[in-house]
Amino acid sequence: MAATGLLLLALLGQPQPRTYYWRDAAGQTHITNTPPPPDAQVLEAPPPPAVEPGHGGRPEVLRQSSGRDGRRQAQLSPAQQQAWEALNRRLAKARAEGDRPTLEAVANSLIHDCLWGNGLWAMPLAPILSVLLMGLLGWWLALGFRTGPKLPLVAGFILLGVGFGHMVLNAFLYHPQAARLRQNLELLEQNLGTDRPLRPEHRILLQQRYQALEQAAGPLQAPWRFPAEVKALRQALKQVMVEP
Repeated sequence: MAATGLLLLALLGQPQPRTYYWRDAAGQTHITNTPPPPDAQVLEAPPPPAVEPGHGGRPEVLRQSSGRDGRRQAQLSPAQQQAWEALNRRLAKARAEGDRPTLEAVANSLIHDCLWGNGLWAMPLAPILSVLLMGLLGWWLALGFRTGPKLPLVAGFILLGVGFGHMVLNAFLYHPQAARLRQNLELLEQNLGTDRPLRPEHRILLQQRYQALEQAAGPLQAPWRFPAEVKALRQALKQVMVEP
């Protein structure tokens, strides 16, 4: 059971491919998962604002307020506002050119940054360390017994490490990821490169995916449910990006 849990956590924690933003010699902007050519101008990706409190001094969103339609609205810094406006113009250009790969690449890139940016990429190691430390503690305690059930003692401590690692995974990875995804994708809904609001059925679809994601981040949920909800959200966002 412990080995299976470790394998699942390791698989779930695999990072996504890096996304590159670059401009070619003709001035055309590209978003790809492969490195740009040597003569390309590398561009900075729009920074997705985080919502975790306690990070003062960083140009990230820390406060939320309700708009007239009851939805949460982020208080952006000037730099963040400029970045989102630039992204809005880029998406408008992609829509005008019928560039579906760019629209899908923007969705993938934003989700990737929300999931693994600001050091979150290292958090999948925490459950593995928890299991290793608890297993080592159980082995050390078992050495003190000349007779008795040593193997059950070690196995029990390993199971405790799996349980503690699961709580750490939910509290310090899944919960921040769910909050950042909802915050940034609600901002994306307002910067899709269109001159009209999001269709009601698509807004309802995304809200359902946000709620399912937050529920999957609960401490009593199976560790594989959250990645499954992220996959469902990714598919829903691609649908909304192509046909808003």
